[in-house]
Amino acid sequence: MKHAPLLVLLAVAAPCLAFAAQTPATDAPKPLGVFKSWTAATYGTGPDKACYAFTTSKVAKGSKATPAMLTVTERASFRDEISLSQGITYTKDAKVTLVVGGNTLKFFTKDNMAYAMKGAATTQAFLGGSSVIATAAAPNAKPVTDSFGLDGFSDAYKAIKKACPSAAALKKS
Repeated sequence: MKHAPLLVLLAVAAPCLAFAAQTPATDAPKPLGVFKSWTAATYGTGPDKACYAFTTSKVAKGSKATPAMLTVTERASFRDEISLSQGITYTKDAKVTLVVGGNTLKFFTKDNMAYAMKGAATTQAFLGGSSVIATAAAPNAKPVTDSFGLDGFSDAYKAIKKACPSAAALKKS
């Protein structure tokens, strides 16, 4: 279980690796580190470089459920993209919220992904929180709830921001 974050990184990176097989090896995902319950990595180079940190949901011991994944992505031109995959395809009118401390954060959905409506506010809530409860509720469907820890998020976030500075920061240097 000690290597679970690395295994998840490889699972997330598998589609990227398939693409990378057709491109130069420099485009392969590069790990930045494991920060308690968060893993950070980069993919790509130059203006297309993406840096991301992710964690998986806590799953009951002995459960065969697939963990949900929560990801924060930084790019030079697009900051604080927060995505959630709960292993379901969301209905058109699905309501997805994340609760961090006293903050309730709304997400919009597209197929099997949910995205933060306010990425910067969501990131700030993560920096000040200790856990996240994600709930997807759809008409006539049983709600799906996942729990994530925020241990290590601050360090993982610093690592991805350093690896992918903002376009404004790049212009200053």
